[in-house]
Order: sequence, then C-alpha cells, then structure tokens
Amino acid sequence: MTMRVFITGINGFIGSSLAARLVKDGYEVSGLVRKTSDLSLLQGLKVKLFTGDLSNRDILDRATQGVDIVYHLAGRASDWGAMEQFRKVNLEGTRNLLESSLKSRVKKFVFISSTAVHGFGGFKNATEDSPKTPTIFPYCITKREAEDLVNRFYREKGLPTIIIRPGNVFGPNDRAVFARMAERLEKGQMVYISRGKALTCPTYIENLVDAILLAASRNDTVGEIFIITDGLEVTWKEYFDRIADKLGVRRPLLSIPYSLAYYAATICEAILRLFGSKTPPIITRYRMAHAGKDYHFSIEKARTKLGYKPRVSLDEALERTVEWYRNRPKY
Repeated sequence: MTMRVFITGINGFIGSSLAARLVKDGYEVSGLVRKTSDLSLLQGLKVKLFTGDLSNRDILDRATQGVDIVYHLAGRASDWGAMEQFRKVNLEGTRNLLESSLKSRVKKFVFISSTAVHGFGGFKNATEDSPKTPTIFPYCITKREAEDLVNRFYREKGLPTIIIRPGNVFGPNDRAVFARMAERLEKGQMVYISRGKALTCPTYIENLVDAILLAASRNDTVGEIFIITDGLEVTWKEYFDRIADKLGVRRPLLSIPYSLAYYAATICEAILRLFGSKTPPIITRYRMAHAGKDYHFSIEKARTKLGYKPRVSLDEALERTVEWYRNRPKY
C-alpha cells in the first residue's frame, strides 16, 4: 500500500527538495500552499496541493485525512518582524496542524525546527540537550515554543512526533540565502565578522533530506529530537572562501569586529522601526549574532541512533550549488 504524506511549506527550498525525494521513492505526496505562493520549485512534480494557510483548520483537517506522515516545514523564518507575527504562524499555526493531525490519527508528525532554538550565545559541539542561551529574537523564541508544544502533544495526547533541528541549510534552489551570499561575493560586498573565525554549521540539503527520511522510517525515534548538520568544523571564513574560489571571484578582504557590527545593526534596526519599516535593514542583530560567535553542533545522536552519515561532502555540495547558481533562472 502506498504511503501518503502531507508537507507544509512544500513549495519552499527544503519542502520541495523533500517532496521530490518522496515522489521519487513512490510516496503519494500532498502539500499546503498559499494563494500567493511561488510554485516554480514544484514544476514537474506529481503532488496534490491544498490552498490555504496554517490558520485554516478546515483545510488542515481535510489535508491530513488519511495521511500517514505529516512533515511540518512551514513557518515564519526571518530576522525581522513583530513577535505577534511569528507567534501567529510558528506557534498557533503549529498548534492547528497538531490538532488536525491528532484528529486524523496520523502515524507520525515530523516537525522541522532549527538549531536556532539554541540561541547565539557561542558554543561548540552543542547537543540536543545542551542548555539554550537567552535570546531576544522572535524566530528563536517561537521555534522554542513550537518545540515545547510538539513535545506536549506527544507526552499528553499520544501523537507520535519527531523533531529535526537542521543547521544552516544550503544547496540548489536556495534562493533566499545562498544566492544572496553568492551575489555579494561576486560584487565584492561580503565582509567578515571578527575575521570570520567563528564556527558555522553547513547542512547540505540532500544530507538533511536523508536524515529526515531516516528518522521518519524508524519506530524508535518517536518523541526524539535530532540535530542535523554535515558534521564539520568549518569557520565562516573557510566557508566563504570556498564559495568564492568556486565562483572564481576574489575572497572577501574586509573584517568588522563583532561588537561594532552588532552595535551598527542595533542602530539600523532602531531607525527602521522608528519609521515603521516592514523591510529589514541591510544588517540585523540576528545576522551579526549568528555570524559573530561559534554556532556548532554535534551530530553524534543522529549518527548512533539513525545511522546518519552525511554522504555528500562539503566540496561536492558547493560544486553542485554553485553550478545551480550560475545556471539558475533569473526572476
């Protein structure tokens, strides 16, 4: 019997990559999109789409009916915006989907969270159980709240849940982050924070999808949380330099001290808030905190529990992603 899955955020970078793998593996795939969603990443994929959003329980009830696995990827992922906007989507939207999944008796609910729940206090080899650092960022806060809610539905209502915390995901079709970084590198506009010495956590999209499917395929993963990265110790400087080399452009030359960069971002944010801007400034405190301190995680639990081993190396992953970037459609 064909397994049926439902994916929120199916039209996004991660969601469309997951959908493509599931379709290839013979799953019956459906997903949630909004009326205004860009569906270009779903072209050629045999998927059923429900139009609506996470606030619409009727749509969610219908979409989850008869589904074996729900993959919840949709959310507000931004470094700018009011807390209530984040809570409406990341917390209340997740609550609605959990309720519908419980009502529809789905067999597994896989929540794609983020390593950002740990905050940006600076750490190396952080694990799923490492203390979370205090944070002011709505995205981090509401992802933490959503995780707590998912865990409560598992403990108190018996919904079989799994939480995945990806690191900094990149790969072909990453228009939001990688493409913008590459454009800045090409224009010579990329600047290191504190010489780029902080550790980052690259996570190639195919490796992430491998891990998600491994977790969902097992029965001993229910109620568990897994951090997923490529398992590397790479600084931002090493990461940017490799991308620049593959693009054939000059490596970044300038560096700004973390304290100065964070202060400048604070001023920029204050000015834009004063004028009620909905567009984020060029630099934000979130981005500076993310790039200015070690942001590194252990994947030992995924290795031992799931048998997860990143199969695509960083060098190969960057080759593929740069090739996509060079040949991508221009919008």
